[in-house]
Amino acid sequence: MVSGWPGDEDGEREILDSTTCTVSIDYITKPLEVLTSLRERTKKGGSVHLIISNRCFPSKVVGRWMGIYEDDRLNMVGDYLAWSGWKGIEILVLKEGSRFTRGDPLWVVRGYKE
Repeated sequence: MVSGWPGDEDGEREILDSTTCTVSIDYITKPLEVLTSLRERTKKGGSVHLIISNRCFPSKVVGRWMGIYEDDRLNMVGDYLAWSGWKGIEILVLKEGSRFTRGDPLWVVRGYKE
């Protein structure tokens, strides 16, 4: 696999310190492959941060996403990280949301490479 990153033309070097995926994990059809590939290219002690909102395009997200509640979605994303080899997985609230306040909730599900 070729990564396209300078210095990693063969796609086999650990070159990333951290990676962020913003409000898109719910659209990825092969999340384990993507997250495993990111882990393989991340330096020891590096991290991945998956930012999640409750907004989406229902016709484009993976099938299970619309059939479960927010907490289950966050846990599902945490499972993606665990199954792809990330450690120290955490789910953090970045912004609370409710129908009485302006704005949507925002979370990060993150993991680390040991």
